[in-house]
Amino acid sequence: MMIPMFERIVSSHVGSFPLKHSCENIVRSFRDMVNIGIDIPPFPQMRSFIEMYLKPLENAGLIKAIDQRYLTSEEVLLNAKIAEIGIEEATIISKEAKKFNIQILRAPITGPFSLASSIYLTKGESLSATALARKNIVLTFFKEYVKSIVKKMVSLNYKFIVIDDPMLANVIGKRIILYGYSEEEIIDLYNEIFKEAADRITGIHVCGRLSPKLVNILAQISKLNVLNHEFKDSPENMAVFSKGLLEKYNKILSPGIVSSRNLEIESFEETYGLLRNLISKFGNRVNIVTADCGFKALKMPNISYEKAYSVAIRKLKLIVEAVSKANKELAPV
Repeated sequence: MMIPMFERIVSSHVGSFPLKHSCENIVRSFRDMVNIGIDIPPFPQMRSFIEMYLKPLENAGLIKAIDQRYLTSEEVLLNAKIAEIGIEEATIISKEAKKFNIQILRAPITGPFSLASSIYLTKGESLSATALARKNIVLTFFKEYVKSIVKKMVSLNYKFIVIDDPMLANVIGKRIILYGYSEEEIIDLYNEIFKEAADRITGIHVCGRLSPKLVNILAQISKLNVLNHEFKDSPENMAVFSKGLLEKYNKILSPGIVSSRNLEIESFEETYGLLRNLISKFGNRVNIVTADCGFKALKMPNISYEKAYSVAIRKLKLIVEAVSKANKELAPV
């Protein structure tokens, strides 16, 4: 589909919250997002973003959870058939959203590289012992698995399909790509995945510091609309993007403007200043504003769930306020 150019800048959230996993908390945090004015709310994640998408594979007997790690063999994955996938959080919010006038729901889906990096095929602690290091598995099994998840989210009427794949920042460095992947293989992989969301807005979220090579590869994924990255805790990411690159490949830059791992709540001036600077540099390519990442990291040993959650909500309110002022005072060009 053509890149969506909203009439105004909108807000969203990457997905996770620092609460215990329960149906009640899933609904609670979704309603809180709606009430504070998040334009494109996701289904909330309280479970690990890895666990929630590997659990169906464990239930199907394709992987085993032993000593806090997932184990399987190359043979099992290469011969596996993908069954229909059900994600509890997505189903709950698909139904809950019908009670509100939410035009677009965000589906945060863990990407193939991050899922593969959590499944061990051999003994060892390094990534070379995981399925990530076997590109034949990633380019076949994990491609089809993530495609099946995207297809499921589309069937639940999620209109913003986002692949969360932070492991990409480890695989694609400044000069080399690990484990034998080529640029073309990575681009083709994501284009195949996003084919299942042909009539939806598509995005990718990679947090942390980005290399120019990674950004250039992501920009070339033709079926990808939105690039969602952190700019508060990784201000150096400003230098790896250009308005020309975003225009050349017709991409929206979805910036994180508050920290997702620091309990200190930013000032409005700081937050709005960052958004203003981004718009000044990238113009109307800036939209769908978020925090740097999900808020799971705010739950620290000496902080209660409620305290951490209150910080997350206040940060989301700050984003909504900054976006509101930008829509009133700034005219991106």
